Formats: sequence, structure tokens, C-alpha cells
Amino acid sequence: MKPRQQTGASWPEALLLLLAVAILLTGVLRFLRLGSFSVAQAGYCLLATLAAVLMLLILDYTVHHARLAALMVLAALTVLSVGSPAFCVGLGVALAGMVLGQRGR
Repeated sequence: MKPRQQTGASWPEALLLLLAVAILLTGVLRFLRLGSFSVAQAGYCLLATLAAVLMLLILDYTVHHARLAALMVLAALTVLSVGSPAFCVGLGVALAGMVLGQRGR
């Protein structure tokens, strides 16, 4: 039996990429509403990207091993993105990077 070859992006991948862009744009719009964007805030976005990657890895692990605990990690991601525009930008960049990184495989 020959394996089917896929062309293009699958719809879950496209949906995750759309979610990543929406989260990123939400964070950018929140920074625009504040009025100024300093070098320190750019550093916060960079650090928040690393924190978001770590939180997404923890979320992936808990989804596969303890689904109920994954809800707590998802709640923490939501609270952090609502509370901090830097984390919102970092989460959007991290999620988009993960989706696009998997696409190359």
C-alpha cells in the first residue's frame, strides 16, 4: 500500500497558526495602546518568548500525560497573556515558531 502524500497545510496547523497570529497582534495592539515601546519592553518580550516556549512544552507534556492538569497550565497561559502584553507577544511568537518549525519536518 502506498502512503498518501500530503500537499499544503492541514487545517489544525492552519488554525494554530491563525491563533498565534491573533495572539501576537493582540499583544502588539496592546503595546500600541500604551503609547511607547522601549528597549526594556523589547527585552521583556524576548524573555517572555522563552517563558512561553517553556510553558507550551509543559502544556504539551501535560496534555499527553495528565489531561486534567493541562487545564491548569492552559489557565496559567491565559492569565499571563491577559495580564502582560509582553507575554502575549512572546506567546504568539513562540506558538508561531513551533507550528512553522514542525512544518519543515
